[in-house]
Amino acid sequence: MSTMIQLSLKKSDVLNAIEKAQQHNFLDNLRSRHPVVAFDSKLRGYLGEIAFEKWLKSERIPFHQKNEHQFDSGMDVDFIFKGSRQYHLELKTSLLPDKDGDLNQAIQNRDIKLIQRGNKSIEEIEGDIHVQLLFNQLRLRKDDWLKKKSSTLLQSSIAAIYKELAGHRYLQDTFMVGWIDKETLITQIRHKEEHMRMWKYGQRQFWTCNLKSEARNPLDLKKYLKEL
Repeated sequence: MSTMIQLSLKKSDVLNAIEKAQQHNFLDNLRSRHPVVAFDSKLRGYLGEIAFEKWLKSERIPFHQKNEHQFDSGMDVDFIFKGSRQYHLELKTSLLPDKDGDLNQAIQNRDIKLIQRGNKSIEEIEGDIHVQLLFNQLRLRKDDWLKKKSSTLLQSSIAAIYKELAGHRYLQDTFMVGWIDKETLITQIRHKEEHMRMWKYGQRQFWTCNLKSEARNPLDLKKYLKEL
């Protein structure tokens, strides 16, 4: 896989996401983060949801409904599609690791964010389709910048938050970079050596699915979803 799809947003989309992020307070169970860092993470979840839904509509791909899930300290958005049965699509959002430096290197080096929950086997992974979005912003550099902001900012107006968090960056920074269906993922994992099946970050473990060599091409997702 080598192709990425830019998901453009309008200023009104970002303002809408800021408003939603202000209204919904999620617990951050695994770590204690600066309030503005946590808010921006939540904001990206909503931005990913809005951007992906706009892409579906632009490609005339109908979906049945969507649900927001709070899994530990991150938010997954679950889009439900009706075909021969119900298919659940989990949308993942991430910033770029600083050591990668750019989108191309992140795609080369990183995986779809597939959390292993508890001790569940790969056959028990939730979601039928997993889609990865990357924001073209460096994670540690962004976090350091956000930590310099006062938490009182979060009680400000939507317009003030947009300005202080450089909301304009999100208008062009969102990219769909890969996806995988459950059946293909299970087959991939089964054929790997035990030590190659998972990777760890902090307190969580993830199933491996490299964005460049193992994830499916974003350009193929339209056809896949329409044929469900």
